[in-house]
Amino acid sequence: MHIESIEAIAIEIPLKKNFGGSTYAVLKRCTVVTRMRTADGLVSEVYNGDNREHGREIVRLIEEDLAPLVKGASIFESERIWERMFALTHASRDRKTLLEAIACVDCAVWDLIGKALGKSVCALLGGYRTKLPIISIGGYYMPGKTLTDIGREMEQYREAGMAGCKFKVGGLAPEDDAERVHAARAAAGRDFVLMVDANRGWSAQDATRFARLVERDEAGAMAQSPARDRLFEVSSAPGFGIELDPDMVSRYRVN
Repeated sequence: MHIESIEAIAIEIPLKKNFGGSTYAVLKRCTVVTRMRTADGLVSEVYNGDNREHGREIVRLIEEDLAPLVKGASIFESERIWERMFALTHASRDRKTLLEAIACVDCAVWDLIGKALGKSVCALLGGYRTKLPIISIGGYYMPGKTLTDIGREMEQYREAGMAGCKFKVGGLAPEDDAERVHAARAAAGRDFVLMVDANRGWSAQDATRFARLVERDEAGAMAQSPARDRLFEVSSAPGFGIELDPDMVSRYRVN
């Protein structure tokens, strides 16, 4: 089964509320839909990412740069296809956006393999579970939002079956955000996974101070705490882990 055509569509959906963090605003939801067809009539349709700035550029890269490398290839040569695409990153000025485009095509290839074999991609990759615990992203900053509102939010996540929450911090002083986390933990209970996401809104010193303030809340890890070169200062806080951004570690390098 060989790949006959690839097309991509950038989608942007405006939001009525700002779902941003400490250092950014989210006023729209975005994704890229990638369709891949084989000469035998199989069609893959996948969506990837939430790039709010470069969706159209990702589509251009897929259709102009990646598609010529992929057309005609067997869907079962996924590693060969990936290597052909990845070779472009060595000379790319915008490596991150190109890698996002590569991910769109790679997912579409795996979707076709699954359809051709009548198996889920999970099964193809060796997965065996039928369900997994999931966590939500919450604790967003909104005008007029109180500690009581935060407590209700955590209760709603539990009622919806969520196992935990990655809670937004970093937009206020460490002491004020610690109060918000105290309220979240009190409402959610001790068996609820609670992590925090500072979106690089603090210095290493502030992030470390916050980690000590919420030690009793067992907020297990902090994402995007300070600048990258100061991460290990925060990791020295007792009982606190650091979640690395996915763009910091790859198969080929640590950025």
